[in-house]
Amino acid sequence: MSETIQDLYTSFSEQMEPIQEDSRYFRYLFEMAQASGTTIEQQREELVKVVDEEWISMIEDSLDAINTIIEKPRRFITTEEEVVPVSLAKKISADSVRHLSQNTQFLAPSDDGGVHPTRILNVNTVETYDLYENRFIYHLIQRLLTFVDKRTDVIFWSTGNEIRNRFKMHSKIDDAYEEIEYNVEMTIKNRQSFAENDADNMDVFMRIDRVRRLVMALRGASFCQIMNGCSAVRSPIQRTNLIMKDPNYRKCYQLWQFMERYDKVGYNIDVQQQALAFDDEYMVQMYTNLINNYTVFKSLTDDECNLQELESVQHAPVAPKFIKEIKEVQVDSPDLPDVEVRRVFVEEVTQAQLDAEQALAEAREQIEELQGQVKSWKVQAHALTDERDDLADELDEAKTRELALTQRAQMAEADAEELRGSLEDVEAGKKAAEADAVEARETAAAQLAQTRAEADAEVAAARADADAKVAAAEQAASEQVAQVESDAAAALAAKVA
Repeated sequence: MSETIQDLYTSFSEQMEPIQEDSRYFRYLFEMAQASGTTIEQQREELVKVVDEEWISMIEDSLDAINTIIEKPRRFITTEEEVVPVSLAKKISADSVRHLSQNTQFLAPSDDGGVHPTRILNVNTVETYDLYENRFIYHLIQRLLTFVDKRTDVIFWSTGNEIRNRFKMHSKIDDAYEEIEYNVEMTIKNRQSFAENDADNMDVFMRIDRVRRLVMALRGASFCQIMNGCSAVRSPIQRTNLIMKDPNYRKCYQLWQFMERYDKVGYNIDVQQQALAFDDEYMVQMYTNLINNYTVFKSLTDDECNLQELESVQHAPVAPKFIKEIKEVQVDSPDLPDVEVRRVFVEEVTQAQLDAEQALAEAREQIEELQGQVKSWKVQAHALTDERDDLADELDEAKTRELALTQRAQMAEADAEELRGSLEDVEAGKKAAEADAVEARETAAAQLAQTRAEADAEVAAARADADAKVAAAEQAASEQVAQVESDAAAALAAKVA
């Protein structure tokens, strides 16, 4: 592109040289332009966009600590107590028996006259990762991914350098016939191509890409899958003993604090301004351009055919102004012909110009102030976007928790309804058991009285029978003793005889 422009410039200069040498009118206009009050200003401004490596280094230093934590996350053992029907109880412990003894409404009478439990306390031992420190690490990874993604998109598409060349020229030529006022302002912006940008920032881009891939790998780890749906952790972070004393957790805490206070987009703009000097050849070309533009414009406006082609606009008549002061200045210069130059000062016009210049200065100040406000608003917009994303994540988590709580409430309501039904059954069984017990006690008392009466009668009959048998036995024994004595006496008498 530069070679093409240089060739065009060379060709243009070669074509203009004969005209400049042969045309007396050109030399006249050139001398007038040189003698006029001409102001030329040229400035080169380079906007160098430098990637801020502070946030990259901070994340790189913290990745090892996060990896170490999620590879072996902390967990603890907890117990879950739930009153379930006896048929669903997996294990009956001493706590289950103690709970049943304190809640007799879960007892029901048996057919054999005893009681049996209908519901019992089931104690389950569960291993959980739902620690505050684990939830802190999980939400740190979520925020870190959002933090890196936003700055990656901005940096990859907005880090090209920009060079601006600004040129201003103001010239006022006044002779006896006309006054020529010439104003030119031109700005050329050269933007760095994506290929040049990538080549200049390749090392930084590779670091950013590596950080982004590592953070995405953390997001897909099994730890994040386990902790998905856990309750949110918000600033300020609780300074627990583990977070403050463990080096890895302390590093993660410092990363969280860094992301909280870092409100930059990820790169800085270094503005370098330089005023450029003008050589003689450059000035000749600028005056030549002035004469060329004047020649073209003058020739077109002096040709009535060209004027007829333009749309005619009738403006309101303008009232003439009184000239307050006229000063004549005789210019004696060997480079100019003897021309009388008049300077006319009109008070009303001058005051209007001053007012316009003051209004323009105030407008420029307001524009600069508004530009500063726009920049501030852009920063606030980025911060609000981050906050909106965080609130959206929290809203999703709140909806998930609300759904889980609704399901738990429905289950609890069903259990409560079942408990109320069981309680009613137990109360009815209890009343029936009490009635049966009263009836059983009355029946047992009657049976006991009858049994006692029958037993007393049987004892009396047995005693009478025993007395009769004893009397008969005694009578028989007496008779046998008498017979024995009679036989003994007879035997003794026989021996004596």
